[in-house]
Formats: sequence, C-alpha cells, structure tokens
Amino acid sequence: MLLRKEGRRREQKKLIKENRLLEAAYNLFIEKGITNTAIDEIVKKAGVAKGTFYLYFKDKEDILEKLILRKSAEIVKKALVEIENKEFSSPVDKFLYFLEFIIDYLSKNRFLFRFLKKDFSWVFFRKITDNEEFSEIKLAKETLLKNIQTKYSEEEFEMVVFMILELVSSITYSSIVKEEPAPIEKVKPLLLDTIRKILEK
Repeated sequence: MLLRKEGRRREQKKLIKENRLLEAAYNLFIEKGITNTAIDEIVKKAGVAKGTFYLYFKDKEDILEKLILRKSAEIVKKALVEIENKEFSSPVDKFLYFLEFIIDYLSKNRFLFRFLKKDFSWVFFRKITDNEEFSEIKLAKETLLKNIQTKYSEEEFEMVVFMILELVSSITYSSIVKEEPAPIEKVKPLLLDTIRKILEK
C-alpha cells in the first residue's frame, strides 16, 4: 500500500515537471518563435535542470510535436463536449457543427492557430488516432463519422475525411491569419456549404 502511494506520488511529480516544461516551451514559442527558442531557455522558464528535459523529450522537435498534439486534442475535446448535448437533424449537420466550432475557436485564438499552423488535420487524422492517450477522441471521431450515409467505400471515405480536414485547416489558416482569399466570416459559410455537398454526394 505504502509502495503504491509512493509510486503514485512519483508519477504525479513527473507529470507536473513534464507539464511545466510543455507550458514553458509553449509560452516561449509563442513569444519568441520556435527557431529563436533554446532548450536552455525552456528549462530555465520551467524551473528544472537541463537533464530533466531529456527525461521527457528527445529534442526541441519532440517537445514541439507533443505540444501540437496536446493543443489540438484540447480543441477537439472542447468541440466534442459542445456537440454532446445538442440535437442535430442529421449526422452531416453534427459533423459540420463540429467543424464550425473548431473554426470559431481558432478564429478567437489566433496565436494558438499560428502555432499549430496547418498541422491540425495531420494531428486529428493520424496522431490522435494512433495515440493511446487520446483513445476517447478516437472513439468520438469514429462515432461522429460512422453514421454519415455515403456512396464512398470505407477506404474512400477515410480519404475524403482527410481531404476535408486538410481543406478546413488550410483555408481557415489562410483566412484567419492572412485574410486570404477573404476574412473568415465570408469564407466560413462557403467552406461549410462545400463540405456539405461533398458529404451529401
């Protein structure tokens, strides 16, 4: 019993240190840019020894990838909570609302979107799906998509969903960050309408 408590305490301490490093890295990446941030600065801001960094991360690229994964997963979780208690007339409407929530969230959090760049679709489609830590998101993603009636085969539908996420990610990024081809308020209705047509084909 005592050993189990000690083990739990050690795990909690490890988690706290890892989270401090992730938070410090995120703040520095936002403030200074990824290229201009050194590992020395991350450990100093986190208040840990440099050796501690390498217990959790291989290098700066590794902490960056884990941050993109975590921040993207947070957005997905928020979107899933938002749609959980709402009624929708069709599975397509539900999926479009899910996408709209993410677009609106990123519109209000431009610094976060600049940080994520266009990696959101890669994270949602591959990394969250492959990572045990995000198994509930994988399940929710499957539930969200499985009821959509489509003429595509299962394999084709997977590709279509990936293309939709790439489209949303790329166009939303250009529209929010660069206002190209137009501000997001003008682009969003057209984007969602285009996705509806693809899904209801």
